[in-house]
Amino acid sequence: MASLGEYRPVPDPRTVAPARLRAQGFVYVSNVFGFGDSLAWTKVDEVTDSKVDFDQLAHLGSEVRRAQSSLDAGVQGFSGAPSAGSPLLPGGAGAFGNTGAGATCTNAQRQAQSAMGAVLQGMAKTIDADAERLEMALALYRKTEADAADEMLKKHNQLDVFSAQLSNAGPHAAEQTAEIDRLRGLAGDQTAGNTVVAGDFNSVSSGTSSSAQAIREFGDQGFDVNAGDIHDGKGGTSYSHHPIDFVMPRGVGASSAQRWDRDPSDHDGQVVDVTLSDW
Repeated sequence: MASLGEYRPVPDPRTVAPARLRAQGFVYVSNVFGFGDSLAWTKVDEVTDSKVDFDQLAHLGSEVRRAQSSLDAGVQGFSGAPSAGSPLLPGGAGAFGNTGAGATCTNAQRQAQSAMGAVLQGMAKTIDADAERLEMALALYRKTEADAADEMLKKHNQLDVFSAQLSNAGPHAAEQTAEIDRLRGLAGDQTAGNTVVAGDFNSVSSGTSSSAQAIREFGDQGFDVNAGDIHDGKGGTSYSHHPIDFVMPRGVGASSAQRWDRDPSDHDGQVVDVTLSDW
């Protein structure tokens, strides 16, 4: 039996498309209140009667995240590994020497190293995408009827993107916070699927301001609030290097953010590759 939340009667179910209602998280319940012939579509906050083993799915998700962490460390280590062309011998010769054959080996090693680096980065993106997918699946099965969750998960190749330029703080602080809240409402929770929210929020996410708190609340809806952070020692991407620009993905794998030089804009760009799972 599902634990029922807010009661929301709708028109006669014979005149309303069941698939649309199920997609919105409703279930059809007979005799809801235990008397008469009460029939209604009722909103479900969390479905407890499901064939999904939540603990097992959560454990699988944590194991995938652990594998991702190990792979990320491997990618970082591999990227910092010396090339075969690096001078190792007296006279500046590389590991394969300074002969013609040695130069051929050096070129081959460089190509292999570059290809392997690309493979590792691709694997890291795929595992991150799978972990995001598992977390979304778990949220869907917890919040909706199993059949509805199955239908939502079939839309794995869809991606919603929101981009916004928000008000400055100061005298417009309340307006700025309201805009952030509005944007978060449009993006929805994890049942809304794969989503990327990005833009110039004109507010940092740290601190006690109402706007900072509103930005952090994107995390409660499954977004990676800090995915757009760039760790190159230059600070944020605004003109004054404050971290007021954001890229927040949900349900998709995301690469480490890279800086795109601002010229001619007053902000640098943030480059983040996203990967959608194929299941």
